[in-house]
This record gives sequence, structure tokens and C-alpha cells, in this order.
Amino acid sequence: MEATESPGFFKRLFMNPLAVRELRVACRSWKLVIILTAYLLIQGAIFAIWLYVQSNTKGMYEDPTSIGSGLFITMSIVLVAVVMLVFPAFSSTAIASEHEKKSFDLLLLTPLSPWEIAFGKFSAAALQSSIFIIATIPLFAIASLFGGIQPSVFFAVLWVLILFSIFISFVGVYASSLVKKAIPAVLVTYAFAFVIGLTILIIFIVLTVARTLVSMIAPTLMNMFDPTLSEGVFYVCAMTATWGIYCSFLFISTTNRLKPSSHNKSTALRLLWTVAAIEIPIQFAIYYIAVRIAAHDSAYGGLIMIAVYFTFVMMVPALTAPGEPPVASRRVRREIEKLNPAINNKFGRMFFPGGDRGVVHTTLITVLGLVLLVGTAWVCFDRLDARLEDKATLTADYRNVMGLDNLAMFTAGPGAGPTPNSAMAAAAKKSDSELRELVRTFEKHEFNGFIALLVVLGVTLLMSGQITWRLTLSGISKALSSLLTGLIIVVWLIVPFITQMIATSGVEPEDAMVAQFSPIAGGMNAVSWGKQSARAAIAEGTQVKHLESSADAFQWRWVTYAATSAAIAAGLLVLNLASRRKVLERVRQLSEGNVTPEPVQATEAQLQQVLAVVTAPETAPQQPIPPAMPPTAPPPGDLPDFDQVITDDKPAG
Repeated sequence: MEATESPGFFKRLFMNPLAVRELRVACRSWKLVIILTAYLLIQGAIFAIWLYVQSNTKGMYEDPTSIGSGLFITMSIVLVAVVMLVFPAFSSTAIASEHEKKSFDLLLLTPLSPWEIAFGKFSAAALQSSIFIIATIPLFAIASLFGGIQPSVFFAVLWVLILFSIFISFVGVYASSLVKKAIPAVLVTYAFAFVIGLTILIIFIVLTVARTLVSMIAPTLMNMFDPTLSEGVFYVCAMTATWGIYCSFLFISTTNRLKPSSHNKSTALRLLWTVAAIEIPIQFAIYYIAVRIAAHDSAYGGLIMIAVYFTFVMMVPALTAPGEPPVASRRVRREIEKLNPAINNKFGRMFFPGGDRGVVHTTLITVLGLVLLVGTAWVCFDRLDARLEDKATLTADYRNVMGLDNLAMFTAGPGAGPTPNSAMAAAAKKSDSELRELVRTFEKHEFNGFIALLVVLGVTLLMSGQITWRLTLSGISKALSSLLTGLIIVVWLIVPFITQMIATSGVEPEDAMVAQFSPIAGGMNAVSWGKQSARAAIAEGTQVKHLESSADAFQWRWVTYAATSAAIAAGLLVLNLASRRKVLERVRQLSEGNVTPEPVQATEAQLQQVLAVVTAPETAPQQPIPPAMPPTAPPPGDLPDFDQVITDDKPAG
């Protein structure tokens, strides 16, 4: 028989038999048809009721643009609610149902690899969800005919809804792989969908309210809410890239759940985290290049939020990668040996399983990401410096850095500065070059404060990885070590603040002695040090001394935290390396068969019993009992009469 050729990668990707089967089963059932029909009827009813309410007695519309924008917003909110309530039903039982039907083991016996099984489930659930989005497009198009909705906004919102629906499908399939029962998987998926949907609605409401307030208070900041075409393209591309990272994480995690325990489950995830550590800083660096900077404070505040967001993302590999077993399985070791020598080196091996390799990989991507964040900060401040060539922008940034827009700074007290009017009157006497130099000096100190923040966050990430590795080398499983490390970090974040509140209340941040050992306080002290030293560098008069002393106090706080955390991380590293050496030596002895049995710990009673047996006098050995002889048949002459035997065997009576 002629051997059949195995299908190529793209055929296995786009002609997935599991996805075809799932879609056929879904289309043949009435559930999808009924839900889709009910959804379209609800949207149609909302559309008709809205038109009827907005029309006057003559059937005319006084403001069609408000009708179009109102319809679009209402139907978008309804679609988000449908995504939260309906879409999890298509994906939350994808793998759990296979367990309940006892067909999961049969699925693993097919030629499909684990990634093909996961991709088939993902694509089937995502296509079912996309049907609802596609069916809503005609209603959205009719609403846009009334006006009030720009085509770019229409397509951007539609694309965001598609990404949201696909992401919920990925979450459902991943939750389905965590449990073997359908009901818990559905509950987990609905919990994720509710949190994500609620977050989107809150962001939408906040942006709507903020747009109204900004239009009344600061019209110059309206460019944040009215992006240009290039800015809108950047926002959509950035959201898509972020969506790709999260969906890739869910896909790889689901695939690892389907793999046997001896398979390689680390390389794909470590490659993903490497891409994330590079993509996040570059994405936000492009943000400062492509998007108009509204104000100095908003740009610097966004930079701080980027650093915190990066820390939260990198905390995942810091809690998981060092928690792997110290020695990879035999199958993985054979895979490493078969690799090309160009890949099978010290750099390439850190992408393979192993707690020590996980620590090295986490350290490298953390350092790489922090270096790229420094580049992002450089791009941000370079853009801020380019703004200073405009006279109006220079004046606005000077007011911003001097704190003249914050009236709370000018209350009476030690170190109180001049009033805003007097400060602006003094600034009017300065030349543009002098104002520009003051603003640049301020930005230089702020840049130093951001570098200090990165040092604090980097030390926190590295110490978290060492804690996870320490717990793993102690014999705790990967899941438990990650959980315990997370609890330790939470306690580490909260306890210093609670202790500070109990010990002394109403203490200024620069005087908080206990709270400085929290990572949150360490980051805040680093940023405050940059701000206070910047104000001290450009201030005049009696407030300079007060600002300098406050800056020194903040500097002492964040340096103390960074030094303490670095010392703890270094101590854990030395201890972990010693434990790792012992583990590897033990594994080598076991593989070579040179293990000497460890001494047995015996109790006093057991020792006395052994001594009694050893020192007991010898006794005469007992004669062995001869085996029983088999019965011999009597001689023929002595055989009993047959009739007599029968008579004797009869029961009495």
C-alpha cells in the first residue's frame, strides 16, 4: 500500500477537521438559530422603538444626527451585553464536554496534535461568535445613515467588538480545559466575561463623561478624544497587538493542558514573554511618536502607567517560569540533544524547561524590557522638548511644571511658593530661552525619577522570581509555589502600609519609615524624588531648602527599599544555587547508580530487639518434621465388599 503524504502546516491550520465537525454540529442544532433570531429581534425592536420615540407627530425627525449616534451607542451596548451573556455558552464547554462524553481520550488518539485540537476548538467558538457581529452590521449601517457617526468610528468600534468576542471565546476554551465538568467551566467563563465586559463599559462611561468635562474646562485637551486618522489607526493596531498577546497566551496555555506531563511546555510560553517584553515598550514608544501630546503631566503620567503595566505583565513569568522542576524530563533532554548546535547553546537552552533556565530567562527579559522602557522615556521627553519651540506650548508647560495649575500647592505653610499671579508675572520677565532651560531642567530630573522607578520595579520582579525558585527547590509543586509567591507579594504590598497606619497616622510620605519597604511605596518615593528634586532645581526663594530636604528624604526611602530588596534577592540566589547543585548531584548519582543507602533511623526499642536476637544463645536445632506419606492402597485381598461400603455410606433412616 502506498503511504499517504502528511498534510502541510497551512492545510492543518485552515482545514482543521475538529473545527469542521464543531461547526457542522452547531449549524445542525436549533440552539444557534434560536439565539441568533432572538438577538436580531431584540436589536430590531430597539431600532424601531428608538425611531418611533424620536419622531414627532408628523413622523419627521428634528435632529437625525442625534438619532444615528444614539442608535449606534445603544446597539453597541446591547451587543457588548450579548457578548457577555451569550458568547461564553459557545466556548465554555468545548473541552469539558469531551470529558463528560468520555470522548476526550479518543480525541487524543487521533492524528491531531494538541495545538490542532486547541485551535479547532478556538476557531469553531470564534466563528460562531462572529456570526452575531456580522448579522448586526446591516443595523449599524442603517443607524450610520442618519449621521452623527463617522465611518472611521464605525469600523473601529466594529473591529473592537470582533476582538472582544473572539477574546471571550478564547477565555471560554481555556476555562474549559481547566476543569472536567461543564458547569464549573461555564461559571468561570461567565465570571471572566462579566469582569471584562464591565471594565469596557466603565471605560466607555468614563471617557464619555471626561469628554464632556474636558470640552467645558480645557478645550485644548480635546485632541485626546478626537484623534486624527493616523492616531486612530495606531489605536486600532495597538489594541490588536495587545489582543494578540493575550489570546496567544490563552492558546498556548490550553495547548499545554492537553499535552502529557513529559512534553515540552515551556518554550512557546517563553518565546511569547520575550515578544511581550519587546513589544510593550516599543508599542508605547510609537504612541509618543504618533499621538499628539496633550500636556506635560499627562505624558509623564502615561509613562508611569506604562512601567506599572509592564511590571504586571512580567510578573506572570516571574511567578511561573522559576516554578518548573529543576530537571527536565528525559523526552525533553533528548529533544535538546537533537537540536542544531547553533541553537543548542547557553542562550538557546534558556527557552527549554527547567527552573534555573526559567530564572535566567525571566531575568534577561526583565532587563531587556526595562532598557527598552528607558528608550520609551527618552522618546517621550524628546517629544516634550520639541514642543517647547512654540510660545504658547512653552508657557503652558512652564505653568504645568511649576505647579501653577494646582492651587493646593499655594496654601500657607513652610516652603509655600508664590501665588500663581505673581509667579506668572515673574515668568513674563524671563526670556523664552530662560523658560525653555527651566522646563528642560525640570524634565531632566523627572527622567531621573523615572529611572529610579524602573530600578524599584526591576528589583521587585527579580526578587519575586527568586522567591518562586526557592519554594520550588524546597519540593513544592509549580502551582503551589506560584500561589504562595503571589500571596507573599500581596502581603509584601499591604502589610507595611497597614503597619504604618497603626503605628503612626497622618505621617507625610517622606517621613513614613515602615511603609517604605512596600513596593508601592518604593515606586511612589522614586517618582516623588524626581518631582521634588525637579522643583528644587527651578525654584527660587525660601522654598528651595524645603524642597531639597523633601527630595533627599524621598531619595533615602526608595534607595533603602531597592537596597534591601536587592540584598534579599542576592541572598536567595546564593541559597538557590547551593540547593540546585545538591539536586543536580543527586540526579547524577541516581542516573549512574552510585547512590549509597541512607542510614535507617531506629528507635531504642528496635535496637534492643536486634541486640537480643544477636546475643541470644544457640539452641539445638529442631528436627524437621518428615512429610506426610501418601496413603497406600490396601492389598487386594483386604478390599471391603462393595455392597458393604454402599450400605455403610447410606444415611440412617
